[in-house]
Amino acid sequence: MSRIRRRRSGTAATWAAVGLCAMTAVACGGDDTAVPAYSTTQPAASDEAVAARGTIVTSTTDTDFDVAAFPAGTSAATFVYRSISGVTGESTDVSGALFVPSGDAPPGGRPVVAYAHGTVGIEPGCAPTETSQLSGDAGAVSLFLDRGYAVAYTDYQGLSSQTDAPPHPYLEPRTAAFDVIDSVRAARTLDPTLSTRWLAVGSSQGGHAAWAANEYNPAYGDGLDLVGAAVLAPALDVSPVVDKAQTSTLSGGQRAIYPMIVEGASAVDPGIDPADHLHGVLGEKAEALISCGPASAPAKSAAAADPQPGDTTASSTSAAQQLTSRLQQYALPGAASPAPILAVYGGADDIVLPQWTEVALGRACGFGDTVLRVRLEGQGHSVDPGSLLETWIADRFTGLPAPSNC
Repeated sequence: MSRIRRRRSGTAATWAAVGLCAMTAVACGGDDTAVPAYSTTQPAASDEAVAARGTIVTSTTDTDFDVAAFPAGTSAATFVYRSISGVTGESTDVSGALFVPSGDAPPGGRPVVAYAHGTVGIEPGCAPTETSQLSGDAGAVSLFLDRGYAVAYTDYQGLSSQTDAPPHPYLEPRTAAFDVIDSVRAARTLDPTLSTRWLAVGSSQGGHAAWAANEYNPAYGDGLDLVGAAVLAPALDVSPVVDKAQTSTLSGGQRAIYPMIVEGASAVDPGIDPADHLHGVLGEKAEALISCGPASAPAKSAAAADPQPGDTTASSTSAAQQLTSRLQQYALPGAASPAPILAVYGGADDIVLPQWTEVALGRACGFGDTVLRVRLEGQGHSVDPGSLLETWIADRFTGLPAPSNC
């Protein structure tokens, strides 16, 4: 892999910026007519699709990453790998990247952190690995590299400009889980010195994806050894946002992501029509709002500057109920998770409200999960766990018993 030789100045990373940029984009719908009805039952995948998981389609060490954003000596490669759609069960191509710190791998192989990014967009061309600093995630990735871990980074299905994949199914848990798990398989294909031991980390949408990877790991993660999942401000269940949309009581951050929620759901459910949910400036600027191009930022500014009552009110009660039902199907947890979980969230989060997170974490405790729940009073969606995250991850890789306050 290519060698990144310079090191940025300053601290290794800050989590304060990760969650904020994680909820500022919108989704695209794609061609609904070809999408079958979504089922809560996992679709069957062919033997060929299962066998292809994590195989490399293309890879390159000639990357455009900003060398100053990562620790000196970091090796980097971008690649396209095979995964499986959680909606159709068909094989898909997903882009990603592998970062490996300098130095020799420890005995047994270098442990892997699978990084699940927050929302940066949902159209092809929005993939963070197609930007010089991973759409703001370079600092977080550098934190793990500094601690000696390799980092497998997935862009998720549908975000790459290099693949002809189905639309990105925003917050659909199976696809997210499969993309995260298969990014580790792909990383180990590129670098056989990597260990089978890995840990999932994510913030916001990425927290949902990391949790999903844990929950679906028993059925999907064969051949790998998941030791934990750390989730920050996780978007585990955003279904209550639809009720707030009907009463025009969305916060500014929620209003920014609501078009993405609607358009993302419509990409999976042909019965959801964005025109039933997005009105006024949100409807008029929908094309720009769902893009990552130059028109996207002005459209978002205009939408934020001109909120009008009724812009997010569904055209009918049944339309609101259908969107709520779809998001409830996506909600986590839906079953027990085998690996321990660190869940950190802000008491002042006005995007994923703390009471939503606490209900979800209560369900996890009811399933018997090992969960360390940490509410940070005064912090919003951009939570900063400080040294807790690093310590918790290191303890999982060293095999110490995981704490739980369920």
